[in-house]
Amino acid sequence: MTHVLAADIGGTKIAAALAHEKAGFTARTQVESAAHDSEALFESLLSAFSNVLDEADTPQNDIQHIGIGVPGKVDPVKGLAVYQNNLSWRHFPLVSRLKEVFPKADIAIENDVYMAAYGEWQARRLMQETFVYLTVSTGISACIIHEGRFIRGAGMAGEIGFTVLNHEDEVKTLENLASGPAIEKEASRTFDNTALTTRQVMDQYKNNDPRASAIIGNAAGHIARGLHQIISVIDPHVIVLGGGVMNNQPQFVELVKEKMTPLIQNPIQNDALERIWPSHYKGDAGLQGAVWYTLRNNEKQDLIERQ
Repeated sequence: MTHVLAADIGGTKIAAALAHEKAGFTARTQVESAAHDSEALFESLLSAFSNVLDEADTPQNDIQHIGIGVPGKVDPVKGLAVYQNNLSWRHFPLVSRLKEVFPKADIAIENDVYMAAYGEWQARRLMQETFVYLTVSTGISACIIHEGRFIRGAGMAGEIGFTVLNHEDEVKTLENLASGPAIEKEASRTFDNTALTTRQVMDQYKNNDPRASAIIGNAAGHIARGLHQIISVIDPHVIVLGGGVMNNQPQFVELVKEKMTPLIQNPIQNDALERIWPSHYKGDAGLQGAVWYTLRNNEKQDLIERQ
């Protein structure tokens, strides 16, 4: 049986799981990210892996594959965590360091959004289509998969959160206007309460609080504009909405689609709303993607070696 360790690294926590190729996750854990120090962060990752191996009573030497989603810029070929805005890794040799601990394992790393996108793409069994995964969380980003391959551009394709939008005579990015922190910042100003979380604002929106409805409605409108740009430029067959702000919020997904309706001015885009779907794996998309990605990466390497 194939044993796979998967991890989804974030600025505040690391989610890890042990999976069997045919049996799904058999153990999982979550630990805090020691984001302030590169070595401490690496030890946090090892601690998470140790926890799931202990829970599953699986020896370390049985691990054949490891897949890890890392935020920010990574070099999957050289195995480097190049730059993470909310973490301390700078050109950190993640793969080689893990090889010292798991010498028998094939190890693959990738950007965390790409990993989540891969999980959602795999869940839909798409092959020839153009697929986009848009995540709205601490930041806003997208990943494009075309005919089974990531579209990377010069290295940072999909950063829709950097899109500049005009808002109330100010120039701001989509991320400034509609990410989780942006919603919390606006809620702090509107409610005069710095402790409100995005989830709490969402709850108040669902309870028809007019102030929360205005905040969430504005965020949905900005996301709709970003989606319309994606559809106009790339014309994907499928768009999946994920990330902490979107997951488990079906009302918000529908609100985004509602806000997008008046933006569709050309009849050739009339079916655009039918191509937008909520996340299948939700918070597990990154872990699921890490499992599938590392298994497929190994299959491609086997093919290269046989040739």
